[in-house]
Amino acid sequence: MYNSLSQLPQAPYKILEFLAKNNENIWKMIKYNSYDALSYENLSMTEKLSYIWKSGAQEDYSVFLTNIIGDAICEEKCVFKCYDYYINADSLYIATPVFAFDFLYGVTMALVEKDGIPVNRGDLFINEILNTLNGVEIGGIGKLMFNKNQTRYDFARSVIGDSKKFTGVQIYMSTNMGDSGSVISCVD
Repeated sequence: MYNSLSQLPQAPYKILEFLAKNNENIWKMIKYNSYDALSYENLSMTEKLSYIWKSGAQEDYSVFLTNIIGDAICEEKCVFKCYDYYINADSLYIATPVFAFDFLYGVTMALVEKDGIPVNRGDLFINEILNTLNGVEIGGIGKLMFNKNQTRYDFARSVIGDSKKFTGVQIYMSTNMGDSGSVISCVD
């Protein structure tokens, strides 16, 4: 039996659940647009998960499991997207999926206070993702990692939204996944 990537569809949501349990700063940066976003109280698990869009209008949501969103971005809002970006078939039994983490935010909220100094909201997002997810098992046969030796697609970069109202960052992390699915025959 060959690899079916059975853990792939659930992986982005599992990643978001793990972040909800293990990282407060990302969720504060999503909810609070202000410079002092990190000084607010921690969000409840229910509140964090309520930011995830499932269907319908997108403008009331900030977290997406897809790379494309139609009507959720405005200039005074943070948007976080987590999705599989690329899958490299290493062998019949192992693949290397690369997960993208996009973090977009309005230009007027580009800075946030951390440890008493102003820092770039995107840089802090990258730091928080790496601190929380680098080395975590998300399903499959490996750990999520930021490692160019695993795939050349593991990197981070600054992105420009529309160059006037919002900007952001992207970070790509990968893992190995392998399993055997059911055999389907096309021959009678």
